[in-house]
Amino acid sequence: MLFVKNRVKISSYSRRRERRASTWLQRQLVDPNLTKGTMLSVDDALKAVLSAAHRLEPVIVSLQDALGLVVAEDVHAPDPLPPYRASVKDGYAVIASDGPGEYPIIAESRAGRPIPEGADSVVQVEDTELVADTSSVVKRVRILVAASQGQDIRPVGYDIEKDALVMRAGELIGTAEIGLLATVGVTAVKVYPRPVVGVLSTGDELVEPATRNLNCGQIRDSNRAMLLAAAMQQHCKVLDMGIARDDSDDLERIFGTSISSKVDILLSSGGVSMGDKDLVNPLLEKRGKLYFGKVCLLLILCL
Repeated sequence: MLFVKNRVKISSYSRRRERRASTWLQRQLVDPNLTKGTMLSVDDALKAVLSAAHRLEPVIVSLQDALGLVVAEDVHAPDPLPPYRASVKDGYAVIASDGPGEYPIIAESRAGRPIPEGADSVVQVEDTELVADTSSVVKRVRILVAASQGQDIRPVGYDIEKDALVMRAGELIGTAEIGLLATVGVTAVKVYPRPVVGVLSTGDELVEPATRNLNCGQIRDSNRAMLLAAAMQQHCKVLDMGIARDDSDDLERIFGTSISSKVDILLSSGGVSMGDKDLVNPLLEKRGKLYFGKVCLLLILCL
């Protein structure tokens, strides 16, 4: 629940006037003569929510279902990458100490393929010439440049060493991470599941956004659409709980439905009041602990 006490419009670009307005508004919002109960800052309210929340138990999902989820345990590489000495470029594997010259072709070296035993460098195809000799059964190649030992060869484990840490617990799995996990042979990964977020709007004045003609005293419900979209943007599963009327029985029924539906988080807007129409808080207190009911929001509009 968010409580907005005042709004301030600042018609100057002056930083000094902004600071004065901010200090004045903060004094008003926390003045015990103007408010009842404790009013938390946004940061303190967030800390209270996070300290009260419990992390969902991790589950194991297939790699194709892991996109957008958070890794629940460290992931290590079971084997090195590459698992063999691999050529970086297309060309010819040579012994560097042999130097430039004309040699018979035993096998061409292809990028990503293993290096033949005994060779210690690769000369790229651009630095070679095929020898045109129709009388010879064995093809020959002319190496035009000197090669250094290890040139254009990826040794075993050059990219990823065996048992290397490839993902830490708590990291988000994106498209690049899917490729990384596939590279090290992970087909199932332990992750934290997506929380199920139920979104509820309350108010007799609310109607569905699709309502074409509004009657007197009606407004279209925009909070629910926004909160559902915000939850989906954070990769949550969502459950649209609809609109509840300003009626304790209706609200209690919907709260019961959300709990039986195994909703992890219930976001509600409306239904709170400083008077006798505060319907949501008493119902929540029946089902658990109410940590806070007021949040200090500082809204500054600079024109």
